[in-house]
Amino acid sequence: MDGDFVPGAGISAIESRGLTRSFEGKGARVDALGPVDLRIAPGEFVSIVGPSGCGKSTFLYILGGFLQASAGSLLCNGRPITGPGVDRGIVFQEYALFPWLSVADNIAYGLRMKGTPEKELRERVAAAIAMIGLGGFETRFPRELSGGMKQRVALARTFVYEPDILLLDEPFGALDSQTRELMQDELLKLWRASGKTVLMVTHDVAEAVYLSNRVCVMSARPGRVVESFDVALDHAPGREAVMLSDDYRALHDQVWLAVRRQAGAAR
Repeated sequence: MDGDFVPGAGISAIESRGLTRSFEGKGARVDALGPVDLRIAPGEFVSIVGPSGCGKSTFLYILGGFLQASAGSLLCNGRPITGPGVDRGIVFQEYALFPWLSVADNIAYGLRMKGTPEKELRERVAAAIAMIGLGGFETRFPRELSGGMKQRVALARTFVYEPDILLLDEPFGALDSQTRELMQDELLKLWRASGKTVLMVTHDVAEAVYLSNRVCVMSARPGRVVESFDVALDHAPGREAVMLSDDYRALHDQVWLAVRRQAGAAR
């Protein structure tokens, strides 16, 4: 994988051991997840794919601190997760921007909650806006932005307060195909420059293989990681060259077939 950052060794950024999650409803228990065993090194970009309803997003929400596991353990940089924290930034498919705040104020929101001094806050927000290419849109409101612009703001808002780990839940699922490709390349550039750990949940095998340096396939419910594929693509020649390369196409087919096997098992 080309880039400015090389994933490091040492303590895991994320470590899941025997993690399970069950839900009670209508007098019956639904085992949604697990046991999940997964280790992610600092600086890795890992995507999770699998059949619909396999628990991908549930695992992400537990990692984000929004849900509790039923059993097992989940560590972030060696510490148990007890709730949401600034060490983990999450980006949802629906953008989750505050409609009453401008672009600049949406990006500044997390910094203000942390009590960042105003001068530093303005400098960091300005740098983030430049990074996502939205100079001149600082005072616009979400209703005045396209879908791709909104997702850039959501990514910038998460990056600007510098979480150790970025959690992405189908972040480009609501975008048209052209905007989605542009945002994928934007995310890849941000990840390579920052060296952050990224865990992304997606239904799109092509997206997972193109962006990640490891793709994990989750089984049908109750979801668990059943296959893992290392990715070592050279992105230097550009998107078209990558997508047409034999290495990309072979790996895409392997991952796609693995997901198909799990979808077939679900039926």
